[in-house]
Amino acid sequence: MTGKADTEAKSHSKYTVGWICALPKEQTAATAMLDQKHPDLSQPPNDHNIYTLGSIGKHNIVIVCLPKGRYGTNSAATVATQMVRTFPSIRIGLMVGIGGGIPPKVRLGDVVVSTPVGGFPGVVQWDMGKAKNGSFERTGWLNNPPTSLLTALTKLETEHDLNGTKIPEFLDELKRKWPRLAPKYLKYDSFEDPWHAHDIRVHYGLIASGNQVIKDATLRDKLDREFGSHVLCVEMEAAGLMNNFPCIVIRGICDYADSHKNKEWQEHAATVAAAFTKELLEYVQPSEVVEERPVKEFLSQIFDTVSRNEVDIKAVKSKLDKKEDRDILNWLTPIDYGPQQSDIFRRRQPGTGQWLLHSVEFQQWLNTSHQTLFCPGIPGAGKTILTSVVANTLTNLYSQDSSVGVAYIYCNFQRKDEQNIDHLLTSLLKQLAESCLSLPESVKNLFNHNKAQKTRPSLEDILSALHSVAAKYLRVFIIVDALDECQTSEDCRKNGANIFATSRRDDDIGETFSKAMRLEIYARDNDLDMYLDERMRLQNSDIFDDTIKSTIKRDVIKGTDGM
Repeated sequence: MTGKADTEAKSHSKYTVGWICALPKEQTAATAMLDQKHPDLSQPPNDHNIYTLGSIGKHNIVIVCLPKGRYGTNSAATVATQMVRTFPSIRIGLMVGIGGGIPPKVRLGDVVVSTPVGGFPGVVQWDMGKAKNGSFERTGWLNNPPTSLLTALTKLETEHDLNGTKIPEFLDELKRKWPRLAPKYLKYDSFEDPWHAHDIRVHYGLIASGNQVIKDATLRDKLDREFGSHVLCVEMEAAGLMNNFPCIVIRGICDYADSHKNKEWQEHAATVAAAFTKELLEYVQPSEVVEERPVKEFLSQIFDTVSRNEVDIKAVKSKLDKKEDRDILNWLTPIDYGPQQSDIFRRRQPGTGQWLLHSVEFQQWLNTSHQTLFCPGIPGAGKTILTSVVANTLTNLYSQDSSVGVAYIYCNFQRKDEQNIDHLLTSLLKQLAESCLSLPESVKNLFNHNKAQKTRPSLEDILSALHSVAAKYLRVFIIVDALDECQTSEDCRKNGANIFATSRRDDDIGETFSKAMRLEIYARDNDLDMYLDERMRLQNSDIFDDTIKSTIKRDVIKGTDGM
């Protein structure tokens, strides 16, 4: 077999195994283990994952990596959710990569596989719980792995007892197929370790997952004791998957989660984990995989609930229902642009504005991160109505995608006093914060600090909180109407968001957006035609024949002269 892509692309429905990595080096190791690599397939516009497609044996596999710099249980859950929407036949999952081991039970270069033990499932979330009587009580456990994978593990464990693991064989194969990887991804004796031995061992047991990196041997050992001394490994992503994504977690040990934590063994650990995964898949029967429920069914109830609750833009409100959270958000700013958005959108002529949504500029802006689309136009050209169309389109498009944030503001010269840069930024902060599943700590800290001193937050503190909240999303869209009618700041453009902005023609504003994509707004003939048809219908214009109607429309459209 070669690493080159197979010539024939497969359909999305042919892929049944989802393989998730947290780091690019883990994705590299996974890709190197494929028997065949398949051509890429198209993706929905709201799926921002980068996939590698291929096969091992008879299994067609989707490999995906978390976005660079995004770690933890929430990021893993978001990536998995997008993956199963695009590949609806995925039935089992594999979370494969590196982790910190608990010595002397495991050693550098060993493999740990999540399996139920001691009354615990394969993965426990060590930071999930609530305060009770001055201590921390865990409030639940995560689901067990799928049956087909547990069955394969049982067979494989027996094979290892009899004949040993095939991991060394797969490492030699990698060295032959991918010689450039070998110096970095195959490491045995270049690191002094008192716990390390030459042979690779596979351990089955408990993995503790959380949202914090553990670099403290005391904390590591305390967690192990709290879970009955069953913990073999600690890591940061698996707990985000196990509730709704049936998977097994496989970790190569790259450090001991203590103060000596370093990256010396990460590539090698990722490789042995990927090699074990390849060996495991040889024992997973495709017929048993087909009998598992599609992962999408586990998530369908969540999708249906979101759909019912977010029918239109006016109904898209905070998932936060605690009074104290709502009080904090209202403290940020009492301004709510939701009713204004709904009112403007209702006043549009249905069907208008499609020219903008289908334009090359808008589609490029929509599908490319960190882009700004500047749309100038003369007064009366329809900028505000089109802004409402864009806001409605984005909100509906991403209503089921918690990884994407959408916020909008409508500037008005009559409200200049309340629309200075501080107020505008706090409005954006409020909208992005209230769409989070829980109120972000940065917003709570902003409130608590200023409440104690009876002050309002500074621009610097607002921006810091805004950047922090925006970072919780994979993508953020900010929509601003009528920039010429409010105070603006270059700081609005520094949070990595996609920005859509309208304005009257203004040299200063035009200079500010000189490097942005530009799309002129003016009245399109097709929109005017639809509007005039509706106006004449409402005016009971049956007294006019079609010739007169056509003449009226032609003269009106000509009179607007692209206004």
